[in-house]
Amino acid sequence: MKQFPEVVTFRITSRCNNDCKYCFGPRNVEEMDFSKLKKLFHLFYERRVKAVVLTGGEPLLRDDFGEILKELKKYSFKIFLDTNGDLFFKSRDLISKYVDIIGLPIDFPDSSYRNEDNIKTVLEILDYYKKIKKHPLIRVGTVVTKDNFRKLNEIGELLKKYPINIWKIYQFTPQNVNAIRNKSLLEISQSEFNRISKSVKDNFSNFFKVGISSRQDRNNAYFFIGSDGIVFIPIDNMDICREKKIGNIFEKDILDKWGKFISEKHYIDNVRLTFNYKF
Repeated sequence: MKQFPEVVTFRITSRCNNDCKYCFGPRNVEEMDFSKLKKLFHLFYERRVKAVVLTGGEPLLRDDFGEILKELKKYSFKIFLDTNGDLFFKSRDLISKYVDIIGLPIDFPDSSYRNEDNIKTVLEILDYYKKIKKHPLIRVGTVVTKDNFRKLNEIGELLKKYPINIWKIYQFTPQNVNAIRNKSLLEISQSEFNRISKSVKDNFSNFFKVGISSRQDRNNAYFFIGSDGIVFIPIDNMDICREKKIGNIFEKDILDKWGKFISEKHYIDNVRLTFNYKF
């Protein structure tokens, strides 16, 4: 790509309050402090970034989460937040005011890989947004595994009760410690993923947008920034997915370095699918 990506994914912390079997995030990564983040967001503005995806870890664990939202909105960025939902209600008003799209996980219709209360909390969030007119667009994500692939229709029936805009179905990807360790326990075949994905899309596309995200679609598809400022891109050989570190976000030639690895088509398709984003 010849220009800086319009949508960047920023892992603002590697800390998390859960330890999911399929987690692909690293732990114990240094975090930039707020003064460094202000410089980063100004850099985004100078490079004409339009939207910032806040992910983790769990973004709401940062004590300066509210200040981060406010600083981003100073530049009129669209804010996309991926959260497990556990800490949502302590920041509910900030999220409802500043966030444009919120991403929430649902693994099963009645339980979660995260903790025993997570599904209850996520449904409480959806109930809250069901009662108010103005709220962020809502994207629910489900990682398909051996444990839940037979329950996707039940999840879809559950989602029909709520103001869901996008349901994104992810193919499980063995990336980083937990996901690689549990690969044999969680991974289903490509043909099985294709079959169940088609069934879900056929059954629920009349109710909300259903996005199917295969491993191949996500390969070489991101502009990821770690909490320490290191830009990386997931590269998947269809056995194991590795994070290729490219350089520091403040390096002047970081775009050229990223351009050597990115699939522009995969990047654009992934952003459109995940966030309903229009270039």
